[in-house]
Amino acid sequence: MSLLNRKDYLFPVGRLDKDTRGLLLITNDGNLTNRLLHPSFQIERRYIVQVEGRVNGREIGLLLNGIRLEDGIAIMDRVDVISISDKKSILDISLHEGRKRLIRRMFKALGHQVIDLLRVQFGPLSLGDLKEGEIRPLTEEEVYELRCL
Repeated sequence: MSLLNRKDYLFPVGRLDKDTRGLLLITNDGNLTNRLLHPSFQIERRYIVQVEGRVNGREIGLLLNGIRLEDGIAIMDRVDVISISDKKSILDISLHEGRKRLIRRMFKALGHQVIDLLRVQFGPLSLGDLKEGEIRPLTEEEVYELRCL
């Protein structure tokens, strides 16, 4: 039986838009889903983002200090540079909220289009060496960690 061939209701924890790939947690525990997604719990989400153009220090400062979007101020918790060239910048970023298309909208506000967006971590869970399209059940330890957040 496939992991997703179940009779009970499944909840996606967070969402990945059609142009984003990476870690997606699916559970049948609605209470856990609500806890992991509620902004008050400040669950970290980590991404590798590739954008067009050169992201400069001032722009990184804006990402860390807040960018005004139509639905409020958006702030990244951490921005680490992986590589920067004139044509593209690759950054390792973390934030704790999951508003719709938030990362794409933040970079658009700075004049950078997102080329690729990969979620590599959600709370204590990491994508690790899972390849695109692969799934695996959580370990008992991982479930315990999620419940303790």
